[in-house]
Amino acid sequence: MPNSPLFYKRLNKLIKSGSLGKYKKKSKSKYPRIPYLKKNENPSHHSDLFVDEEKTKSIKGLRFRSKKEARSSVKKIKNLYKKKKISFAHAKQAAMAMEQRSRFHAHKTKEIRKANKVWKSFLKSFKK
Repeated sequence: MPNSPLFYKRLNKLIKSGSLGKYKKKSKSKYPRIPYLKKNENPSHHSDLFVDEEKTKSIKGLRFRSKKEARSSVKKIKNLYKKKKISFAHAKQAAMAMEQRSRFHAHKTKEIRKANKVWKSFLKSFKK
């Protein structure tokens, strides 16, 4: 976990030893940003859980604020999948992210709850 003292202890040890290579401390911050690591590297040293590092593969304009916006976002995902611009896994992952964002939103409104139902129903139908 990035907030645990053990994480920062290991991070500082890696920085001092120089084993981070190109991810050495550059900023004035006490704890530098460590971007997405390769498959064989330890994932506990990854500090960007919610950062989009592959912007070319991201789907722009997905929303969950209202039922109408959720439906248009679902339509966008379906169209991209039908045109084979994104894979099944990518489409499902995007839909799951939107469903979870709407489910765990800090300030839920009635509209967000309705949008969550749209995302849930899409995920249920998309599995088949």
